[in-house]
Amino acid sequence: MLGIIIGAAVTYLFTNKKGQKIKDHLLKEGKKLLEDISDIAADLEENVTKKLEEGKGEVEEKVEEAPEVPQHIEQIQKKGRRFFFRRSHTNPES
Repeated sequence: MLGIIIGAAVTYLFTNKKGQKIKDHLLKEGKKLLEDISDIAADLEENVTKKLEEGKGEVEEKVEEAPEVPQHIEQIQKKGRRFFFRRSHTNPES
């Protein structure tokens, strides 16, 4: 049933003068729509590229700050070693 309806619509658009006008109008509007979509996609690509560059800069800044973190961790590890391995523990065998 759907095939008959689609076939009738296509036949109307290609054989009738009024149908050809409708077809031409649809093609013209479709072309405009595709151009608009293309423009939107180009703008979106530009915005995404800009945001990626900004994000890249922020990540680079954070990476430059990162060397300070290991020193802080090393200090915490030293304090932990002193706490857990201090000599004040009594040996039960002695």
